[in-house]
Amino acid sequence: MFPILIGLMEEMGKLKLVVFDVDGTLVKVNSSWQHLHEVLGTWDQGKRYAEQFFRGAITYEEWARLDASLWRGLPLERIKEIIREMQYVDGAKDVLATLRRSGLKVVLLSAGLSLVTERIERDVGVDYSLANELIFKDGFLTGEVKVKVPFDAKISVLRRLLRSFGVSMAECAAVGDDETLIPLFKKVGLGIAFNPHSERVERSARFVVKGNNLRDILPFLLAGNV
Repeated sequence: MFPILIGLMEEMGKLKLVVFDVDGTLVKVNSSWQHLHEVLGTWDQGKRYAEQFFRGAITYEEWARLDASLWRGLPLERIKEIIREMQYVDGAKDVLATLRRSGLKVVLLSAGLSLVTERIERDVGVDYSLANELIFKDGFLTGEVKVKVPFDAKISVLRRLLRSFGVSMAECAAVGDDETLIPLFKKVGLGIAFNPHSERVERSARFVVKGNNLRDILPFLLAGNV
């Protein structure tokens, strides 16, 4: 099996960068937005906003602003406390560290919250991260948000990131679990669906890995780089 895997990876070329989704892939919450809503008791209204977005009644930017407005005036430290309590997916820290030791760049690209990606940067270290930023002043949330990674436009954000690293799509791998990764899986050199949410996600990836341990993706990412 391993020689076959090596052959496939050599066919695709040598990887230089791996981009990870975060929610559901590196941390054990499917949505950091929804997780905050549930802990803070704002999910009833947050769910209505989500439904409006998915039926096309509002844009992603409007959805994010409406969500953030529900947390206006909350202490930033309370939000950080909730995020610190989020558990990592088994093996996530080891995977990020192993890839970087192997010479691969690691980038986090999330339509979730920058407070989550910043925690991962502090805990493990990555080469770059980008997510959506809740605005705060004097230690309290203002109810505003800076949208840096739209839910439905990750591919355009990735293109800009890869240009800054001098890396082509063919030299990039993407790892994630939900529909926001489908455009990436179709363009990058290697797409890995980790516990995909749907058959659409599964079909769009080159490889599918199901299980509780993220370490199981490492053979696919390292085979062409050893």
